[in-house]
Amino acid sequence: MFSKWKEQSFQENDRKVIDQIRSLGLDMIMAAQSGHPGIVLGAAPIIYTLYKNHLQIDPNNPDWMARDRFILSAGHGSALLYATLFMAGYPLTLDDLKQFRHLHSKTPGHPELGITPGVDMSTGPLGQGIATAVGMAIGERYLNHYSEEKKFPNLLDHYTYVLCGDGDLMEGVSYEATSLAGTLRLNKLIVLYDSNHVSLDGDTKMTFTENVRERFTALGWNVISDVDGEDCNDIDHAISKAKTSSLPSIIIVSTTIGKYSKYQGTSKVHGAPLEEEDLQNVKKQLEVRDIPFTVSQEAIDFFQTSIQERMSPILKEWYTKYEKLEGTLQQELTALNERHIEVSLKDFALEIPENHMESTRVSSGKILNHIASSTPFFLGGSADLSSSTKTYLKENGDFSSSNPGGRNIWYGVREHAMAAISNGLALMGLLPFASTFLVFSDYLKPAIRMSALMNLRTLYIFTHDSITVGQDGPTHQPVEQLVALRAIPNLEVFRPADGNEVLGCYKAILEKKEGPSALILSRNDVEIMDSTKANEVSKGAYIVRKEEKYLQGILIATGEEVALALSVSEKLSAEGIDTRVVSMPSIERFLAQPNEYQAEILPTTIKTVVLEAGSSYSWYRFVYNEKYLVNVNEFGLSGTKDEVSKAFQIDFNSVFTKIEKLFR
Repeated sequence: MFSKWKEQSFQENDRKVIDQIRSLGLDMIMAAQSGHPGIVLGAAPIIYTLYKNHLQIDPNNPDWMARDRFILSAGHGSALLYATLFMAGYPLTLDDLKQFRHLHSKTPGHPELGITPGVDMSTGPLGQGIATAVGMAIGERYLNHYSEEKKFPNLLDHYTYVLCGDGDLMEGVSYEATSLAGTLRLNKLIVLYDSNHVSLDGDTKMTFTENVRERFTALGWNVISDVDGEDCNDIDHAISKAKTSSLPSIIIVSTTIGKYSKYQGTSKVHGAPLEEEDLQNVKKQLEVRDIPFTVSQEAIDFFQTSIQERMSPILKEWYTKYEKLEGTLQQELTALNERHIEVSLKDFALEIPENHMESTRVSSGKILNHIASSTPFFLGGSADLSSSTKTYLKENGDFSSSNPGGRNIWYGVREHAMAAISNGLALMGLLPFASTFLVFSDYLKPAIRMSALMNLRTLYIFTHDSITVGQDGPTHQPVEQLVALRAIPNLEVFRPADGNEVLGCYKAILEKKEGPSALILSRNDVEIMDSTKANEVSKGAYIVRKEEKYLQGILIATGEEVALALSVSEKLSAEGIDTRVVSMPSIERFLAQPNEYQAEILPTTIKTVVLEAGSSYSWYRFVYNEKYLVNVNEFGLSGTKDEVSKAFQIDFNSVFTKIEKLFR
């Protein structure tokens, strides 16, 4: 049967598989009574042509390390992706497709990393996919260069493909990221732009009239336009042409959203199931059976055989090279692929200045450079602030189009893209960091959320951590940023008191097998204290000053305020009030400790005060009422550190006076 079916023209066979993908996608959406049929009907020829003729993949081993990466940046088109993966032979069943958008299924509403075989990142928030793909392309460029130096060329050689829509290109993060991609000449990044001129609310003539071709030409991209979205040969030729370019490529594919629907070309077919009569009419035009989840075995066989015949010699050659590698190199590649690169700071000793005074950002910079010397897989950069955040890797060069082995990434003033790109690097198995001022963490927030959602080991380094940065004024003085970061599930936030705790933070972060971290550091010099302990940081909180005889009160502090709490505690002791000081560099870590440890550090019957020069919203669980909170809940002022501290009553005299009254 299959041999006779195959004797038909390839173009006719292609059309049958494409229409089968369309039909399956519609069945999923109708079964769920939720989803986006427009992209399923409009973009199916694009994704089919890519999988059949170009993607370097192994459906039997979806996580094969040398695979091309495919990012569905238009994540609302998940039904299209799942139907394609099923047809291509990935480990998905018809029952999985029938559970589309249902609880705990392999086919969630938008693609999720680790849930569906063949999904290379979680997408949905528009712009995140294309921006993260830039990071994956940077990671490929770096690792490919590394593999050539290690004498195993082409083992980590692959393309990164993106399918995006108008919404992706409207989002500002995509402009930031594609601008940097053009600067870096990431020629193995290929974006397929599903250009249908329709967004959720209506025609894009109301919102998006720029000339995309000229925009991307100006960004330094190779632009291929006027590609017919219904013509597989046209799409195939465009992708082949893009592969020969020395620049990143965008292929502008003209499509019709909701092709064959009575609402084709309109927003009515964007984000809601088809009417039953319309569905029947579409299937009639597609010449597929109007029975839900009915699949042509011949179509499946043709699609899968086409992929197998193309990939078989490629896979055989790759595995032959891989088997010839030394065991240690194989282990290294496996660790990269599984995102389990290990770094230890066990034997590292922080160099402490003679006067014991050093900002935590400077202490961090010393440790960063040590980490970089310990592993080739640690890299990152800053949003044009590395000289201020102290994150420059001094012996590791700058990543550029001419230096793919550099490990300092110059992001420019592109905070949002920096975070998304860092996620792409983490998806490649690397250990990335991104840095800027804490107040600008708001620019990174959507991508930080994606780090946490995908459980990636992305490290965010934020300096200038409170209103005590002073004279730059309220635009640069963080107040609400700490609580906003702490509110993100699965993100660990660390605010160390001094260099000892900075070292402890890095140890805790590097020991983690997964999940992102945010490190909050000071610009101001702080004393590196004898009472702070690096090895205690992993518990989230510990005692830095124990009560002398009878515990009457507890002062909890973080960061710069730990030294203030110690000074206040000492004076309280002189006044006959016996207090304990607890440093809490990580609330998340402390709350994850056994109840016994929490009760040991913070007995519930003892009055507790919290000192932190930021929003109080993180701290209510630790105190009796808001009178026991010494925080800042309004925007700052321009002035010196001392002037600002006094104005907001977080100077020594103000804090001592308030706490003494509470404990009397």
